[in-house]
Amino acid sequence: MQDNIFDFVITVSQSQKNEQTVYYQLNFFNQKNQLVFHNQHRYSELKKFHQALETLKITLPSFPGTYWWKSVNSDPDLIEERKQQLDEYFKSLTCSKIVRDSLIFKNFILSAQKEAEKRILKEQKEKAKKAEGYVNQNQKKLKTIKYQTPAANPVNLPPTPGEQKERSQSLEHKPQSSKIEKDNNKGSKHQSPILNFGGSKIFRGILSNAAKQ
Repeated sequence: MQDNIFDFVITVSQSQKNEQTVYYQLNFFNQKNQLVFHNQHRYSELKKFHQALETLKITLPSFPGTYWWKSVNSDPDLIEERKQQLDEYFKSLTCSKIVRDSLIFKNFILSAQKEAEKRILKEQKEKAKKAEGYVNQNQKKLKTIKYQTPAANPVNLPPTPGEQKERSQSLEHKPQSSKIEKDNNKGSKHQSPILNFGGSKIFRGILSNAAKQ
């Protein structure tokens, strides 16, 4: 029964092309502790892993080959075909107890797990950094709103009771000033005909007649 219990099941679920390089996503599932993680590998990396397994001198599943007359990475159909071939390869590979117990296979699993943990940790740090930057930005906005200079009251707003009182007071004082001006004007019109010139009293009429002569 122990031979039928596979510690890890490896599947190839998708492929991703980055410029001229294609990465194949390997999903790792540990049936004993329910551990699940995934990692991306290039075709050349997986080929080196297969070549390392060949040193075990056992029969291995057929590894997907290359085409000398065309590039797989430039053809989406060939990329999909290679993905399916790699998926079948790893499903068959994990059926071999010799492969599962080999140090080569265990190191491959351990390395993939460490790379997945590094990637997850990096993603968490980036999310935390973005969240911190978002919080700082909101705090700056709140400070700007808090210390913003209040806008002046619009001209069209109705006057306050204090303003109405000031306006009424100013209106009350205006007639008095105008009254004083009128009184001054009247006083200037009814000036005395007697002038004091050099200590001697003379009449305005005499001065005006002298000026005419």
